[in-house]
Amino acid sequence: MSRLKDVEVDVARLLEAAGLGSLADGSPTLYAGPFPASAPDSFIACRESTAEQPEKYLARAGTALHRGLVTVLVRQARGPNAYVEGRTRAQAAWEALFDRHPEGYVHVDARDGAPTFLGEDEDGRPRWSLTVDVQYLSRA
Repeated sequence: MSRLKDVEVDVARLLEAAGLGSLADGSPTLYAGPFPASAPDSFIACRESTAEQPEKYLARAGTALHRGLVTVLVRQARGPNAYVEGRTRAQAAWEALFDRHPEGYVHVDARDGAPTFLGEDEDGRPRWSLTVDVQYLSRA
């Protein structure tokens, strides 16, 4: 067990495995951490938004439970069906992250009942957000 995990990358990899984009260097549509100004109109970004102090448990076993939150932002390109297409993609991301137990994690779980619509950005592209709880163990 490693000390700290890169939860942004791991959540993005779960979304990639669900077919919701690519982390490929050539033309990524999934981003871990900040997304560049050159990001395509449609993309998904994952950013660690907060983490709690690790809970030391399993007395004297040197194991700690880490809890954090990852914010997932879904942006859709403008178009006549942009809202519906973006909402469908955001819901697919929520479903891909709901009640998951990937290797190395206690759990990964989308919060709330659905993604939250954030409105359009300055260029008229609709956006959604969802929050994901992550928990994993580490050894000292």
